Amino acid sequence: MALFGRRKRNMEQQYAGTNTSVMIPRYTTPPERNTREWLDTFGKNPRLAVVDRIASDLSTCKGKLYRIDEVSGDEVEIQQHPFIDMMNRPNPLFEMTSGAVWRLLQIYLELKGEGYFLFEFDAVGRPVELWPMPPNWVQQTPYLGHPFYEIKSTDGQIRQIPVDDIFCMKNLNPLDPYKRGLGAAEALADEIETDEYAAKFQKKFFYNDATPALLITAPGIQPNQRERFYEQWNAKYQGPFNSHKIAVLDGEVTVTKLAENMRDMDMMQGREFLRNAVLEHFGVPREIMGITENSNRATADAAQYIYAQNVLMPRLERREEAINTQILPFYGEGLVWHFDDIVPHSQEFDKGVALDGWNAGLLTKDEARELLGQEPCKTGGNVYKTTLSDIFLHDTEDPAEISSDLLAEPAGGGEGDAGPGPGAVSIMGNSHAGREEKTRRQTLVRLMEAAEKEQRGKFEAATLRYFRQQEKRISASLHGTEKADWSVWDILKPYIEKTSVASGFIDTSAWEALGEQGQHDLIASFVGGIIDWTVEEKDLESVFKPLWSQSYDAGTKLAERLYNIRGVQRPELLSHAKMRGGQRIQNVTQTTKDNIARIVADGIEAGIGREKMADEILQEYEIQSRSRARLIARQETITSLETGHYDMMRTSGARTKTWRHRPQKNPRQNHVRLEGTTIPIDEWFNLGNGVKMRFPCDPDAIGDSKAVAAETIECGCYVTYNW
Repeated sequence: MALFGRRKRNMEQQYAGTNTSVMIPRYTTPPERNTREWLDTFGKNPRLAVVDRIASDLSTCKGKLYRIDEVSGDEVEIQQHPFIDMMNRPNPLFEMTSGAVWRLLQIYLELKGEGYFLFEFDAVGRPVELWPMPPNWVQQTPYLGHPFYEIKSTDGQIRQIPVDDIFCMKNLNPLDPYKRGLGAAEALADEIETDEYAAKFQKKFFYNDATPALLITAPGIQPNQRERFYEQWNAKYQGPFNSHKIAVLDGEVTVTKLAENMRDMDMMQGREFLRNAVLEHFGVPREIMGITENSNRATADAAQYIYAQNVLMPRLERREEAINTQILPFYGEGLVWHFDDIVPHSQEFDKGVALDGWNAGLLTKDEARELLGQEPCKTGGNVYKTTLSDIFLHDTEDPAEISSDLLAEPAGGGEGDAGPGPGAVSIMGNSHAGREEKTRRQTLVRLMEAAEKEQRGKFEAATLRYFRQQEKRISASLHGTEKADWSVWDILKPYIEKTSVASGFIDTSAWEALGEQGQHDLIASFVGGIIDWTVEEKDLESVFKPLWSQSYDAGTKLAERLYNIRGVQRPELLSHAKMRGGQRIQNVTQTTKDNIARIVADGIEAGIGREKMADEILQEYEIQSRSRARLIARQETITSLETGHYDMMRTSGARTKTWRHRPQKNPRQNHVRLEGTTIPIDEWFNLGNGVKMRFPCDPDAIGDSKAVAAETIECGCYVTYNW
């Protein structure tokens, strides 16, 4: 974690004014109350459990990233983006999950009115990690003329962090909004302190046998006898383990218990009053904290609504605004983050919407059932309620005749009409065929995206893990370890030594004398000797093989659900060869080798030496690993899903297929031209450039490998099937 030594960025300039006459102070004072004491109190006082409840509930809130369309202004959801990756995994520490770091930030805000994250940037200047910083580390906040935070870490070092390297949220202090933030809990300082004293008193009270005081009389006792009696009494009867023992006394000794008790002191009611005062201050209903006296189902539901609407939502909106203004601008323009609505809806309200929407023909059966909290229908869930009044008739048409046609079984489906599969419910009336086909297409896209998202995450995690392990093996070979020395560089040694800088001149004559082909062959030999690439390909194959099978099976299940296919033997992915994964694995390896070769060639010409050359190879490898893993994951997922989908439809007896193009920012025109093209299921779609496919991202695609890659990478097309 590189906390210090941060670089300046362009955003700093807005704070770099030289006008010292402004009324905004450059320096601020530390918090009036000790922040560490507040955090310590938070961990001990049960009255501040409300802070943890608010922070914990907010940490579970989910959101979505959208891109604003430049033409229409509509917000289009983005499923995959570096910002989403950072939100899902803020930093490498296993305990600092997304929920944990945002919970911590909210605790700081509630207690001290300010919270901070330190950004860690990638090579192109985008935040990729978030590191929490306690408010007590921050000695100075940035204002005009001073574009830095002044941070004092636990090791005593004080460093200046550029303002745009810090994510900051602050509750402005009404007395001085330009100084430190004001936490909501600080207004309760007296109440919290009083409760602490009350708790300590109760502890001491019960520790002393719940006996506030005793009056002991012994007429005629001598002073030395009195002191000895006092010591013996305490030793025998004082303390929690000696309570309620029977006292046996000699002589005329009288023990009288005073009338003082906890009820007379109203201690319990006093602490309850303090508890309620804290809840009222934060606006949290008693039911939210598990205090259910005099509560029922209605009051509990109302409490959930009030809590979400009045406590959580305002805080969530502030966090959303901070994210949109402080983080997303690093990733470019036109991006916006929205948290999901967390305000619970009334069940009666949802029931009314479901029934009214279904009866009016505005919601499908499954959409209405979802509002009612029910599972989707096994069949016929994607239909709308339709009556004869929904059909527009001319004055000359007979309603009885029209209704008879609607109830009649269609003689046959037209081109592009998705007829029923084995066991599927038949579609009644050609007038409904277009709407059924449109609904089926929308459902297919939705189900495909859901399945792709689930499987893509598994592929990406496994691929990235493989790349990290491969990087270690490459590093050992290039840098030398106990198991590997610098011998891998021997083949390049004559050219590396002769290209060293001497007197401002780089001698590349020996390297240039090899010629282009000789240079290529030499570097290829060097790259081939770094590690055993054949073993690497086998390792990657073992990683992909179970994932291929899972995604393939997901594609077959998708076909079953979409077309209501029943009683059909599901095809199986017999081996990786069916996916033609060998060629794609070789392509992954070749990309890695090409990147290394490029860096080595440039390094020899620049005379940078093997140490620096090795560092650049590993740095480039690390930078590209995540983006490559993401791209590979998407491609392998779509290929497996589409293959399973195709095999299942072919097995079920589907006769034709129709190419569908999904709109995207930079569409391939040849893919757009194929929209609506229907061919027999065993024939091939002609994409031009000598490339033919049975379906998008077909692993058996015909054509040159580079041309096939150009037609499959980042392809969003899909296929619908017909009987």
